[in-house]
Amino acid sequence: MKTKLLVITLFLFISSLGYSVEIVDRAYRESFSGDAVKEDYFKIQMRTANFFDRQTSSVNWLIESYRGTSKYSYDLFSRSFIVGKNGVLDAQAFTYDQAIAALSYLLAGQNKKIDKILRVCEREFPIQKSDYIGLYNAYKTDVHRKRWGLTPGADGNRVHLGPNMWIAIAALQYTAVTGKTDFIPFVIDMLKWAEQIKHYTMSDGEKGAASMGYGWEPPDWSKVYSTENVVDHYAVLKMLKKLYNTGNEDIINDFKKAKYTVEDIDREMANIERWLVRLIYDKNKMSFNMGYNPNGVDRTDALDTVSWTIAAVTPERLAELGIDPFEMIKFADYNYFVSDFIDDAEVQGYDFTNEQGRRKGYRMIWFEGTNFHIVTLQIMSKYAKSVGEEELSEIYRQKAEDILTNVHKASNLIKLIDNALPYVSKKPKENEILTTFARDWEIPRGKDGNWVASSSSTGWFLIAASAFNPFDFDNSVSYKIFKEKQ
Repeated sequence: MKTKLLVITLFLFISSLGYSVEIVDRAYRESFSGDAVKEDYFKIQMRTANFFDRQTSSVNWLIESYRGTSKYSYDLFSRSFIVGKNGVLDAQAFTYDQAIAALSYLLAGQNKKIDKILRVCEREFPIQKSDYIGLYNAYKTDVHRKRWGLTPGADGNRVHLGPNMWIAIAALQYTAVTGKTDFIPFVIDMLKWAEQIKHYTMSDGEKGAASMGYGWEPPDWSKVYSTENVVDHYAVLKMLKKLYNTGNEDIINDFKKAKYTVEDIDREMANIERWLVRLIYDKNKMSFNMGYNPNGVDRTDALDTVSWTIAAVTPERLAELGIDPFEMIKFADYNYFVSDFIDDAEVQGYDFTNEQGRRKGYRMIWFEGTNFHIVTLQIMSKYAKSVGEEELSEIYRQKAEDILTNVHKASNLIKLIDNALPYVSKKPKENEILTTFARDWEIPRGKDGNWVASSSSTGWFLIAASAFNPFDFDNSVSYKIFKEKQ
């Protein structure tokens, strides 16, 4: 009897910490997991939550994006490395990573911590930034909030569409899981803000998608349009419409107070679909291009133009628009699937781009991207089954399981704190430059050439292991707000 009471007490204690929580149907989740991931799932939950606890700034409560970065930074003017006092990226909180941390806490059942992250963003969003509002792309985590708001970080003088929409995605998932509608006015404010950003004008004069936003250094971001950012926007519109259609009185009242309507949502979704199908979809590649800039369509190949477009727009809607999601997955496997070695052990995953996109002699596994592509494979497995493609469904299911097992293997090989993952499978030296694409985004360098822990990669591993699609509401997830509708 005492043993039984002890077990019950221990279970209640663990549950109170937020661990051993499942909001995704276990059978569905485990259908994409090998034995090692099944066995370690709750450890992955706990370690991921612990990692984000460690990454939380005691100064302004933002989540730091990296841990263990080098003091060396490359100076474009002198074309040489300079040495600072501390890790260049250690006290930086990228806005997108706040959303990934919030979603990770959601999957770990630690909703109070999500609330704290979203409250910080909600307070910051309406503050004027050189005549504009919105969230900067990044903030410093070692400077207290001033009267005029948080201090911009490394990428901080830019206010871009995508990072803002990711905060909205996290807020909407939080709303659906908990049934609490506190952040619906904030999401509506962000969508009304996105409406005001400059939109692309199609050749026939019709409106297309919203631009990247704005910033205070070249290029002119109002003339740059990113597929990745645009599908983030699409996901928020679609998800908010689904919440409105539950008939929840609080949500309906929030729409009325904001003078925002479902017709506003439908109009913006139509703008995005028009832009995607008529301008960005490449009929020869049977996939999407990266976006559009003053030089025309950017035909660079990027993994997220496949993964996120399928997850956000949905395979069903893409098919209705005349786009074959099966061909998009073929394109991704041909162009982005790679192998790399970690401590002489081979690991498989997906790269940012193909050889043409980087134009350099190395390939790498992008752990963040690999994890979100696993989610896309999970989505495609379910879709294939629904349209009678049983063989393809099993191929995608097995691929998702295999790649998830590879990521788990990499996590164990790398041995970072809380089994965190680095950004990529390469470990640059302190005076070495590796880039994501041909010129863009240096891979974070580690202190003394060691691994750098990445919040986005670590959070997305839990998301993939949970078979959870942040871009939509899936019937495999226990959503309180949809149960209330029934």
